[in-house]
Amino acid sequence: MKKKIDPQSIWNEYQAGENYHQQINLHETVKKNEAFYNGDQWEGVNAPDLEKPVINIFKRAVTYMGSQIISDDIGINLEPFAESEEESAICKILTEQIDRVIEITKAKSKNRELIRDAAVAGDGAFYAWFDPDKGRAGEIELELLDNEKVIFANPFEKDIQKQRYVIIVKRMMLEDVKELAEGFGLDEMEIAQIQPDDPADYSSEKKDAGKSLVTVLLRFWKEDGAVWFSQSCENVFIKKPTKTKAKIYHVVWMPWDKRKDSYHGNAVMTPYIPNQIYVNKMWALAMVFSSKMAWPQRFYDATKIRGNLSNKVGQAIGVAGDPKAAIWFDSPAGDMSQQVLQLVDKTIQYTRESLGVTDAALGDIKPENTSAIIAAAEQTAAPLSFQRLANHQMWEDLINVFIDLMAEFYGVRKIYTEIDAGDGTMKKEGVEYDFSKIDYDVFNIKIDIGSAAYWNQLMQVQTLDAFFKNGIIDDALLYLEHVPDGYISGKEELIRELKEKREAEAAMAQQMPPKAAGGMTAPAGNPEAMGQLQSKLMNI
Repeated sequence: MKKKIDPQSIWNEYQAGENYHQQINLHETVKKNEAFYNGDQWEGVNAPDLEKPVINIFKRAVTYMGSQIISDDIGINLEPFAESEEESAICKILTEQIDRVIEITKAKSKNRELIRDAAVAGDGAFYAWFDPDKGRAGEIELELLDNEKVIFANPFEKDIQKQRYVIIVKRMMLEDVKELAEGFGLDEMEIAQIQPDDPADYSSEKKDAGKSLVTVLLRFWKEDGAVWFSQSCENVFIKKPTKTKAKIYHVVWMPWDKRKDSYHGNAVMTPYIPNQIYVNKMWALAMVFSSKMAWPQRFYDATKIRGNLSNKVGQAIGVAGDPKAAIWFDSPAGDMSQQVLQLVDKTIQYTRESLGVTDAALGDIKPENTSAIIAAAEQTAAPLSFQRLANHQMWEDLINVFIDLMAEFYGVRKIYTEIDAGDGTMKKEGVEYDFSKIDYDVFNIKIDIGSAAYWNQLMQVQTLDAFFKNGIIDDALLYLEHVPDGYISGKEELIRELKEKREAEAAMAQQMPPKAAGGMTAPAGNPEAMGQLQSKLMNI
Protein backbone atom coordinates (compact mmCIF):
# COMPACT_ATOMS: atom_id res chain seq x y z
CA MET A 1 0.00 0.00 0.00
CA LYS A 2 1.45 3.32 -1.10
CA LYS A 3 1.50 6.09 1.46
CA LYS A 4 0.06 9.45 0.48
CA ILE A 5 2.84 12.01 0.30
CA ASP A 6 2.05 15.62 1.15
CA PRO A 7 4.03 18.47 2.77
CA GLN A 8 2.59 17.83 6.24
CA SER A 9 3.43 14.11 6.20
CA ILE A 10 6.99 14.92 5.11
CA TRP A 11 7.22 17.49 7.89
CA ASN A 12 6.09 14.85 10.39
CA GLU A 13 8.85 12.53 9.12
CA TYR A 14 11.34 15.34 9.64
CA GLN A 15 10.08 15.87 13.19
CA ALA A 16 10.42 12.14 13.90
CA GLY A 17 14.02 12.26 12.69
CA GLU A 18 14.72 15.28 14.87
CA ASN A 19 13.25 13.46 17.87
CA TYR A 20 15.65 10.58 17.27
CA HIS A 21 18.56 13.03 17.08
CA GLN A 22 17.48 14.45 20.43
CA GLN A 23 17.31 10.96 21.93
CA ILE A 24 20.92 10.20 21.02
CA ASN A 25 21.94 13.77 21.97
CA LEU A 26 23.38 14.32 18.49
CA HIS A 27 23.08 18.12 18.27
CA GLU A 28 24.70 18.76 21.66
CA THR A 29 27.47 16.24 20.95
CA VAL A 30 28.32 17.77 17.58
CA LYS A 31 28.25 21.30 19.02
CA LYS A 32 30.58 20.38 21.90
CA ASN A 33 32.95 18.37 19.69
CA GLU A 34 33.21 21.21 17.18
CA ALA A 35 33.96 23.70 19.96
CA PHE A 36 36.66 21.50 21.50
CA TYR A 37 38.23 20.75 18.11
CA ASN A 38 38.44 24.48 17.32
CA GLY A 39 39.89 25.34 20.74
CA ASP A 40 36.77 26.93 22.24
CA GLN A 41 37.00 24.77 25.36
CA TRP A 42 35.90 27.15 28.14
CA GLU A 43 32.42 28.03 26.86
CA GLY A 44 29.94 28.57 29.67
CA VAL A 45 32.55 28.70 32.46
CA ASN A 46 31.86 31.71 34.72
CA ALA A 47 35.30 32.41 36.23
CA PRO A 48 36.41 35.94 35.26
CA ASP A 49 39.52 35.86 37.51
CA LEU A 50 40.72 32.49 36.28
CA GLU A 51 43.15 32.12 33.40
CA LYS A 52 41.66 29.91 30.68
CA PRO A 53 44.52 28.03 28.98
CA VAL A 54 43.83 25.56 26.18
CA ILE A 55 46.11 22.59 25.48
CA ASN A 56 44.27 21.20 22.47
CA ILE A 57 44.79 17.43 22.33
CA PHE A 58 42.23 16.87 19.55
CA LYS A 59 43.32 19.26 16.80
CA ARG A 60 46.61 17.55 16.12
CA ALA A 61 45.19 14.07 16.65
CA VAL A 62 42.30 14.50 14.19
CA THR A 63 44.57 16.16 11.63
CA TYR A 64 46.96 13.23 11.89
CA MET A 65 44.16 10.69 11.49
CA GLY A 66 42.85 12.41 8.39
CA SER A 67 46.32 12.58 6.84
CA GLN A 68 46.84 8.85 7.48
CA ILE A 69 43.55 7.86 5.84
CA ILE A 70 44.21 9.89 2.69
CA SER A 71 48.00 9.58 2.62
CA ASP A 72 47.75 7.42 -0.51
CA ASP A 73 46.10 8.62 -3.66
CA ILE A 74 42.75 7.06 -4.53
CA GLY A 75 43.05 4.58 -7.37
CA ILE A 76 39.88 3.85 -9.36
CA ASN A 77 39.69 0.83 -11.63
CA LEU A 78 36.56 -0.16 -13.57
CA GLU A 79 36.32 -3.60 -15.13
CA PRO A 80 33.37 -5.47 -16.65
CA PHE A 81 32.44 -8.78 -15.08
CA ALA A 82 31.79 -10.18 -18.56
CA GLU A 83 34.86 -9.63 -20.72
CA SER A 84 33.95 -8.19 -24.11
CA GLU A 85 35.46 -5.58 -26.39
CA GLU A 86 32.39 -3.33 -26.14
CA GLU A 87 32.13 -3.40 -22.34
CA SER A 88 35.89 -2.91 -21.94
CA ALA A 89 35.64 0.18 -24.14
CA ILE A 90 32.72 1.49 -22.05
CA CYS A 91 34.73 0.95 -18.86
CA LYS A 92 37.58 2.94 -20.37
CA ILE A 93 35.21 5.80 -21.27
CA LEU A 94 33.62 5.77 -17.81
CA THR A 95 36.99 5.75 -16.08
CA GLU A 96 38.08 8.83 -18.01
CA GLN A 97 34.77 10.62 -17.34
CA ILE A 98 34.84 9.76 -13.63
CA ASP A 99 38.36 11.18 -13.36
CA ARG A 100 37.04 14.33 -15.00
CA VAL A 101 34.07 14.57 -12.61
CA ILE A 102 36.35 14.05 -9.60
CA GLU A 103 38.50 16.93 -10.82
CA ILE A 104 35.57 19.26 -11.58
CA THR A 105 33.78 18.62 -8.29
CA LYS A 106 37.05 18.74 -6.29
CA ALA A 107 35.96 15.46 -4.73
CA LYS A 108 39.41 14.58 -3.36
CA SER A 109 39.70 17.92 -1.59
CA LYS A 110 36.17 17.61 -0.20
CA ASN A 111 37.00 14.08 0.94
CA ARG A 112 39.45 15.59 3.44
CA GLU A 113 36.64 17.68 4.88
CA LEU A 114 34.35 14.64 5.00
CA ILE A 115 36.93 12.66 7.00
CA ARG A 116 37.38 15.57 9.39
CA ASP A 117 33.59 15.81 9.85
CA ALA A 118 33.35 12.07 10.47
CA ALA A 119 36.05 12.18 13.15
CA VAL A 120 34.59 15.23 14.92
CA ALA A 121 30.83 14.73 14.42
CA GLY A 122 30.61 10.96 13.95
CA ASP A 123 29.57 10.86 10.28
CA GLY A 124 30.47 12.35 6.93
CA ALA A 125 28.13 12.55 3.93
CA PHE A 126 28.12 13.59 0.28
CA TYR A 127 25.17 14.53 -1.90
CA ALA A 128 25.68 14.53 -5.67
CA TRP A 129 23.30 16.00 -8.23
CA PHE A 130 23.29 17.24 -11.81
CA ASP A 131 23.36 21.00 -12.43
CA PRO A 132 22.00 21.70 -15.94
CA ASP A 133 23.13 25.34 -15.77
CA LYS A 134 26.80 24.57 -15.22
CA GLY A 135 29.01 24.43 -18.31
CA ARG A 136 27.72 23.95 -21.83
CA ALA A 137 25.74 20.78 -21.27
CA GLY A 138 25.49 20.62 -17.47
CA GLU A 139 27.82 19.10 -14.92
CA ILE A 140 27.67 16.93 -11.82
CA GLU A 141 27.93 18.80 -8.52
CA LEU A 142 29.03 17.45 -5.14
CA GLU A 143 27.99 18.85 -1.75
CA LEU A 144 29.32 18.02 1.70
CA LEU A 145 26.44 17.45 4.17
CA ASP A 146 26.33 17.81 7.95
CA ASN A 147 25.25 14.58 9.63
CA GLU A 148 22.62 16.54 11.59
CA LYS A 149 20.95 17.48 8.30
CA VAL A 150 20.38 13.92 6.99
CA ILE A 151 17.42 11.83 8.18
CA PHE A 152 16.91 8.15 7.39
CA ALA A 153 13.48 6.52 7.46
CA ASN A 154 14.75 3.69 9.67
CA PRO A 155 17.42 4.95 12.08
CA PHE A 156 18.39 1.35 12.92
CA GLU A 157 19.30 0.46 9.29
CA LYS A 158 22.83 1.42 8.25
CA ASP A 159 22.49 0.71 4.50
CA ILE A 160 21.22 3.90 2.90
CA GLN A 161 19.98 2.12 -0.23
CA LYS A 162 17.59 0.03 1.89
CA GLN A 163 15.83 3.07 3.33
CA ARG A 164 12.20 3.81 2.44
CA TYR A 165 13.11 7.46 2.22
CA VAL A 166 16.01 9.85 2.88
CA ILE A 167 15.50 13.50 3.81
CA ILE A 168 18.10 16.25 3.42
CA VAL A 169 17.37 19.28 5.60
CA LYS A 170 18.35 22.71 4.29
CA ARG A 171 18.09 26.18 5.82
CA MET A 172 17.46 28.72 3.06
CA MET A 173 16.69 32.43 2.95
CA LEU A 174 12.99 33.19 2.55
CA GLU A 175 13.53 35.23 -0.62
CA ASP A 176 15.58 32.40 -2.21
CA VAL A 177 12.88 29.84 -1.42
CA LYS A 178 10.14 31.99 -2.96
CA GLU A 179 12.26 32.58 -6.05
CA LEU A 180 12.88 28.84 -6.33
CA ALA A 181 9.15 28.11 -5.98
CA GLU A 182 8.31 30.66 -8.65
CA GLY A 183 10.80 28.98 -10.98
CA PHE A 184 9.05 25.66 -10.40
CA GLY A 185 5.73 27.20 -11.47
CA LEU A 186 3.94 27.77 -8.15
CA ASP A 187 1.20 30.39 -8.19
CA GLU A 188 1.06 33.42 -5.88
CA MET A 189 -1.32 31.75 -3.44
CA GLU A 190 1.01 28.79 -2.96
CA ILE A 191 4.07 31.02 -2.65
CA ALA A 192 2.29 33.05 0.06
CA GLN A 193 2.05 29.88 2.18
CA ILE A 194 5.86 29.73 2.46
CA GLN A 195 6.58 31.18 5.90
CA PRO A 196 9.87 31.63 7.81
CA ASP A 197 10.75 29.40 10.71
CA ASP A 198 9.85 30.27 14.27
CA PRO A 199 12.90 32.04 15.82
CA ALA A 200 12.30 30.04 19.00
CA ASP A 201 13.52 26.96 17.13
CA TYR A 202 17.00 28.45 16.98
CA SER A 203 19.61 28.95 19.66
CA SER A 204 19.86 32.36 21.29
CA GLU A 205 22.72 33.56 19.10
CA LYS A 206 20.83 32.65 15.92
CA LYS A 207 17.32 33.85 16.72
CA ASP A 208 17.69 36.93 14.52
CA ALA A 209 18.71 34.74 11.57
CA GLY A 210 15.64 32.58 12.16
CA LYS A 211 13.35 35.46 11.20
CA SER A 212 14.30 35.09 7.53
CA LEU A 213 15.17 31.38 7.27
CA VAL A 214 12.99 28.57 5.96
CA THR A 215 13.50 24.87 6.61
CA VAL A 216 13.35 23.13 3.22
CA LEU A 217 13.09 19.35 3.07
CA LEU A 218 14.52 17.50 0.08
CA ARG A 219 12.94 14.04 0.24
CA PHE A 220 13.99 11.00 -1.82
CA TRP A 221 12.18 7.69 -1.98
CA LYS A 222 12.02 4.62 -4.22
CA GLU A 223 8.89 3.65 -6.10
CA ASP A 224 8.32 1.40 -9.13
CA GLY A 225 12.05 0.70 -9.45
CA ALA A 226 13.01 4.37 -9.69
CA VAL A 227 13.98 7.16 -7.30
CA TRP A 228 11.46 9.95 -6.76
CA PHE A 229 12.09 13.30 -5.07
CA SER A 230 10.22 16.34 -3.79
CA GLN A 231 11.10 19.64 -2.19
CA SER A 232 8.83 21.12 0.44
CA CYS A 233 8.53 23.27 3.52
CA GLU A 234 6.00 22.77 6.31
CA ASN A 235 2.88 23.76 4.39
CA VAL A 236 3.54 23.60 0.67
CA PHE A 237 5.42 21.71 -2.04
CA ILE A 238 8.16 23.81 -3.61
CA LYS A 239 8.85 21.03 -6.09
CA LYS A 240 6.08 18.45 -6.39
CA PRO A 241 6.88 14.71 -6.40
CA THR A 242 8.92 13.95 -9.51
CA LYS A 243 10.09 10.63 -10.92
CA THR A 244 13.71 10.35 -12.02
CA LYS A 245 15.64 7.78 -14.03
CA ALA A 246 17.97 7.17 -11.08
CA LYS A 247 18.16 3.68 -9.58
CA ILE A 248 19.95 4.58 -6.34
CA TYR A 249 19.95 7.39 -3.78
CA HIS A 250 22.57 9.98 -4.64
CA VAL A 251 23.68 10.33 -1.00
CA VAL A 252 26.74 8.47 0.31
CA TRP A 253 27.41 8.00 4.01
CA MET A 254 30.56 7.33 6.06
CA PRO A 255 30.33 6.78 9.85
CA TRP A 256 33.65 7.10 11.69
CA ASP A 257 33.05 4.27 14.15
CA LYS A 258 29.83 2.28 13.75
CA ARG A 259 27.29 2.47 16.54
CA LYS A 260 25.11 -0.56 17.22
CA ASP A 261 21.51 -0.18 16.00
CA SER A 262 22.03 3.31 14.58
CA TYR A 263 22.96 4.79 11.22
CA HIS A 264 24.91 7.51 13.06
CA GLY A 265 28.47 6.68 14.03
CA ASN A 266 30.51 7.56 17.09
CA ALA A 267 32.89 10.51 16.91
CA VAL A 268 36.47 9.82 17.93
CA MET A 269 36.54 12.82 20.30
CA THR A 270 33.42 12.29 22.40
CA PRO A 271 34.71 9.84 25.08
CA TYR A 272 37.87 11.89 25.73
CA ILE A 273 36.40 15.36 26.28
CA PRO A 274 36.48 14.89 30.12
CA ASN A 275 40.23 14.25 29.79
CA GLN A 276 40.63 17.52 27.87
CA ILE A 277 38.60 19.42 30.49
CA TYR A 278 40.76 17.98 33.28
CA VAL A 279 43.99 19.00 31.54
CA ASN A 280 42.73 22.54 31.00
CA LYS A 281 41.50 22.87 34.61
CA MET A 282 44.72 21.60 36.17
CA TRP A 283 46.81 23.83 33.96
CA ALA A 284 44.66 26.84 34.88
CA LEU A 285 45.06 26.09 38.61
CA ALA A 286 48.80 25.65 38.13
CA MET A 287 48.92 29.10 36.51
CA VAL A 288 47.00 30.57 39.48
CA PHE A 289 49.43 28.99 41.94
CA SER A 290 52.49 30.23 40.06
CA SER A 291 51.15 33.78 39.80
CA LYS A 292 50.26 34.00 43.52
CA MET A 293 52.91 31.85 45.18
CA ALA A 294 55.98 32.28 42.98
CA TRP A 295 57.16 35.42 44.88
CA PRO A 296 58.31 35.51 48.54
CA GLN A 297 55.93 36.93 51.17
CA ARG A 298 57.20 39.58 53.66
CA PHE A 299 56.10 39.49 57.31
CA TYR A 300 56.92 42.33 59.80
CA ASP A 301 56.36 43.23 63.48
CA ALA A 302 53.63 45.88 63.47
CA THR A 303 54.49 46.90 67.08
CA LYS A 304 57.91 48.05 65.99
CA ILE A 305 57.15 49.61 62.61
CA ARG A 306 55.73 53.12 62.76
CA GLY A 307 53.11 53.26 59.99
CA ASN A 308 53.04 50.89 57.04
CA LEU A 309 56.14 49.19 55.77
CA SER A 310 57.40 50.65 52.47
CA ASN A 311 59.54 49.10 49.77
CA LYS A 312 60.73 52.41 48.34
CA VAL A 313 64.47 52.48 47.71
CA GLY A 314 66.47 54.46 50.27
CA GLN A 315 63.46 55.45 52.40
CA ALA A 316 64.08 55.68 56.17
CA ILE A 317 61.89 53.48 58.32
CA GLY A 318 61.19 54.52 61.91
CA VAL A 319 61.01 51.79 64.53
CA ALA A 320 60.18 51.57 68.25
CA GLY A 321 62.98 50.00 70.23
CA ASP A 322 66.28 48.60 69.10
CA PRO A 323 66.46 48.76 65.27
CA LYS A 324 68.99 45.91 65.32
CA ALA A 325 66.34 43.48 66.54
CA ALA A 326 64.53 41.44 63.84
CA ILE A 327 61.54 43.42 62.67
CA TRP A 328 60.66 41.46 59.49
CA PHE A 329 61.62 38.42 57.47
CA ASP A 330 60.87 37.14 53.93
CA SER A 331 59.11 33.81 53.66
CA PRO A 332 60.40 31.69 50.77
CA ALA A 333 57.93 30.90 47.98
CA GLY A 334 56.23 27.53 48.20
CA ASP A 335 56.90 24.90 45.52
CA MET A 336 54.00 23.34 43.66
CA SER A 337 53.87 19.57 43.78
CA GLN A 338 55.41 18.10 40.65
CA GLN A 339 52.82 15.33 40.74
CA VAL A 340 50.32 17.81 39.28
CA LEU A 341 52.33 18.38 36.12
CA GLN A 342 53.23 14.70 35.90
CA LEU A 343 49.56 13.76 36.05
CA VAL A 344 48.72 16.33 33.36
CA ASP A 345 51.48 14.94 31.13
CA LYS A 346 50.29 11.38 31.72
CA THR A 347 46.69 12.35 30.94
CA ILE A 348 47.76 13.90 27.63
CA GLN A 349 49.95 10.89 26.82
CA TYR A 350 47.30 8.26 27.64
CA THR A 351 44.60 10.22 25.81
CA ARG A 352 46.72 10.36 22.65
CA GLU A 353 47.55 6.67 22.93
CA SER A 354 43.86 5.84 23.38
CA LEU A 355 43.17 7.83 20.23
CA GLY A 356 45.86 5.79 18.44
CA VAL A 357 48.15 8.80 18.11
CA THR A 358 51.56 7.99 19.55
CA ASP A 359 54.81 9.96 19.60
CA ALA A 360 56.00 7.84 16.69
CA ALA A 361 52.90 8.79 14.71
CA LEU A 362 53.38 12.50 15.36
CA GLY A 363 57.08 12.36 14.45
CA ASP A 364 58.29 13.05 17.99
CA ILE A 365 60.80 10.17 17.97
CA LYS A 366 64.00 9.57 16.03
CA PRO A 367 64.06 6.07 14.50
CA GLU A 368 67.57 4.63 14.38
CA ASN A 369 67.30 3.01 10.94
CA THR A 370 65.05 2.48 7.93
CA SER A 371 63.49 -0.67 9.38
CA ALA A 372 62.49 1.25 12.50
CA ILE A 373 60.89 3.96 10.38
CA ILE A 374 58.86 1.41 8.40
CA ALA A 375 57.84 -0.48 11.56
CA ALA A 376 56.74 2.75 13.27
CA ALA A 377 54.71 3.79 10.22
CA GLU A 378 52.95 0.42 9.98
CA GLN A 379 52.16 0.31 13.71
CA THR A 380 50.71 3.82 13.78
CA ALA A 381 48.62 3.27 10.63
CA ALA A 382 47.07 0.00 11.86
CA PRO A 383 44.46 1.54 14.24
CA LEU A 384 42.93 3.47 11.33
CA SER A 385 42.46 0.46 9.04
CA PHE A 386 38.69 0.34 9.60
CA GLN A 387 38.31 4.04 8.82
CA ARG A 388 40.44 3.71 5.69
CA LEU A 389 38.29 0.81 4.46
CA ALA A 390 35.13 2.81 5.28
CA ASN A 391 36.47 5.69 3.19
CA HIS A 392 37.22 3.33 0.30
CA GLN A 393 33.65 1.99 0.54
CA MET A 394 32.38 5.57 0.48
CA TRP A 395 34.35 6.18 -2.73
CA GLU A 396 32.93 3.02 -4.30
CA ASP A 397 29.40 4.20 -3.47
CA LEU A 398 30.21 7.67 -4.83
CA ILE A 399 31.50 6.25 -8.14
CA ASN A 400 28.25 4.31 -8.51
CA VAL A 401 26.35 7.57 -7.92
CA PHE A 402 28.44 9.35 -10.58
CA ILE A 403 27.73 6.57 -13.08
CA ASP A 404 24.02 6.69 -12.25
CA LEU A 405 23.97 10.46 -12.81
CA MET A 406 25.78 10.07 -16.12
CA ALA A 407 23.28 7.46 -17.27
CA GLU A 408 20.37 9.72 -16.26
CA PHE A 409 21.52 13.13 -17.50
CA TYR A 410 24.49 12.98 -19.88
CA GLY A 411 22.66 11.61 -22.92
CA VAL A 412 24.70 11.74 -26.14
CA ARG A 413 27.95 13.58 -25.48
CA LYS A 414 31.11 14.16 -27.42
CA ILE A 415 34.01 12.97 -25.32
CA TYR A 416 37.72 12.74 -25.92
CA THR A 417 39.26 9.33 -25.40
CA GLU A 418 42.21 7.28 -26.61
CA ILE A 419 41.56 5.20 -29.73
CA ASP A 420 43.76 3.02 -31.93
CA ALA A 421 45.42 5.16 -34.60
CA GLY A 422 45.89 2.09 -36.85
CA ASP A 423 49.68 2.16 -36.68
CA GLY A 424 49.97 0.52 -33.27
CA THR A 425 49.76 3.80 -31.35
CA MET A 426 46.92 5.41 -29.44
CA LYS A 427 45.66 8.94 -29.99
CA LYS A 428 43.10 11.24 -28.39
CA GLU A 429 40.05 11.82 -30.53
CA GLY A 430 36.54 13.16 -29.99
CA VAL A 431 33.81 10.53 -30.23
CA GLU A 432 30.10 10.60 -29.41
CA TYR A 433 28.75 8.22 -26.80
CA ASP A 434 25.21 7.72 -25.55
CA PHE A 435 25.48 7.43 -21.76
CA SER A 436 21.84 6.38 -21.48
CA LYS A 437 22.94 2.95 -22.78
CA ILE A 438 24.54 2.23 -19.41
CA ASP A 439 22.17 -0.38 -18.05
CA TYR A 440 22.88 -1.92 -14.65
CA ASP A 441 20.66 -4.88 -15.49
CA VAL A 442 22.93 -6.07 -18.27
CA PHE A 443 26.15 -4.20 -17.60
CA ASN A 444 27.91 -5.07 -14.35
CA ILE A 445 30.97 -3.09 -13.30
CA LYS A 446 33.61 -4.09 -10.79
CA ILE A 447 34.98 -1.01 -9.02
CA ASP A 448 38.32 -1.28 -7.24
CA ILE A 449 39.09 1.57 -4.86
CA GLY A 450 42.30 1.99 -2.93
CA SER A 451 45.95 2.82 -3.03
CA ALA A 452 46.89 -0.58 -4.53
CA ALA A 453 46.35 0.57 -8.11
CA TYR A 454 48.58 3.60 -7.51
CA TRP A 455 51.37 1.61 -5.95
CA ASN A 456 51.15 -1.13 -8.58
CA GLN A 457 51.68 1.50 -11.28
CA LEU A 458 54.56 3.05 -9.36
CA MET A 459 56.20 -0.36 -8.92
CA GLN A 460 55.75 -1.00 -12.64
CA VAL A 461 57.61 2.22 -13.47
CA GLN A 462 60.40 1.39 -11.01
CA THR A 463 60.77 -2.10 -12.52
CA LEU A 464 60.92 -0.67 -16.05
CA ASP A 465 63.59 1.80 -14.91
CA ALA A 466 65.63 -1.07 -13.49
CA PHE A 467 65.25 -3.12 -16.69
CA PHE A 468 66.35 -0.15 -18.80
CA LYS A 469 69.26 0.71 -16.50
CA ASN A 470 70.57 -2.88 -16.53
CA GLY A 471 70.17 -3.32 -20.26
CA ILE A 472 67.41 -5.93 -20.12
CA ILE A 473 65.33 -3.46 -22.12
CA ASP A 474 67.56 -1.48 -24.48
CA ASP A 475 64.78 -0.16 -26.72
CA ALA A 476 63.45 3.32 -25.74
CA LEU A 477 60.28 2.72 -27.76
CA LEU A 478 59.52 -0.53 -25.94
CA TYR A 479 60.16 1.23 -22.60
CA LEU A 480 57.75 4.09 -23.38
CA GLU A 481 55.01 1.75 -24.60
CA HIS A 482 54.98 -0.04 -21.21
CA VAL A 483 55.03 3.07 -19.00
CA PRO A 484 51.52 3.58 -17.44
CA ASP A 485 49.55 6.57 -18.69
CA GLY A 486 49.97 9.80 -16.80
CA TYR A 487 53.63 9.37 -15.78
CA ILE A 488 55.23 10.98 -18.84
CA SER A 489 53.77 14.12 -20.39
CA GLY A 490 53.32 13.81 -24.16
CA LYS A 491 53.97 10.07 -24.10
CA GLU A 492 52.02 9.35 -27.32
CA GLU A 493 53.85 12.13 -29.20
CA LEU A 494 57.20 10.71 -28.09
CA ILE A 495 56.21 7.22 -29.25
CA ARG A 496 55.05 8.55 -32.60
CA GLU A 497 58.24 10.55 -33.15
CA LEU A 498 60.44 7.56 -32.25
CA LYS A 499 58.52 5.37 -34.70
CA GLU A 500 58.84 7.97 -37.46
CA LYS A 501 62.57 8.27 -36.77
CA ARG A 502 62.97 4.48 -36.83
CA GLU A 503 61.04 4.20 -40.12
CA ALA A 504 63.21 6.92 -41.66
CA GLU A 505 66.39 5.15 -40.55
CA ALA A 506 65.10 1.84 -41.93
CA ALA A 507 64.30 3.46 -45.30
CA MET A 508 67.77 5.01 -45.42
CA ALA A 509 69.40 1.69 -44.53
CA GLN A 510 67.64 -0.01 -47.46
CA GLN A 511 69.20 2.48 -49.87
CA MET A 512 72.72 1.80 -48.57
CA PRO A 513 74.84 -1.24 -49.66
CA PRO A 514 74.62 -4.17 -47.23
CA LYS A 515 77.46 -4.69 -44.79
CA ALA A 516 79.17 -7.96 -44.14
CA ALA A 517 77.37 -9.97 -41.52
CA GLY A 518 79.21 -10.39 -38.25
CA GLY A 519 78.39 -12.96 -35.58
CA MET A 520 77.49 -10.36 -32.97
CA THR A 521 74.39 -11.94 -31.56
CA ALA A 522 74.43 -14.97 -29.31
CA PRO A 523 72.62 -17.98 -30.73
CA ALA A 524 69.38 -19.07 -29.07
CA GLY A 525 70.04 -21.26 -26.09
CA ASN A 526 73.60 -19.93 -25.64
CA PRO A 527 74.46 -20.73 -21.99
CA GLU A 528 76.81 -17.73 -21.72
CA ALA A 529 74.15 -15.30 -22.97
CA MET A 530 71.51 -16.80 -20.70
CA GLY A 531 73.94 -16.50 -17.77
CA GLN A 532 74.48 -12.82 -18.50
CA LEU A 533 70.72 -12.23 -18.65
CA GLN A 534 70.17 -14.05 -15.33
CA SER A 535 72.97 -11.99 -13.76
CA LYS A 536 71.27 -8.76 -14.86
CA LEU A 537 67.94 -9.91 -13.44
CA MET A 538 69.56 -10.73 -10.10
CA ASN A 539 71.06 -7.23 -9.90
CA ILE A 540 67.62 -5.51 -10.10
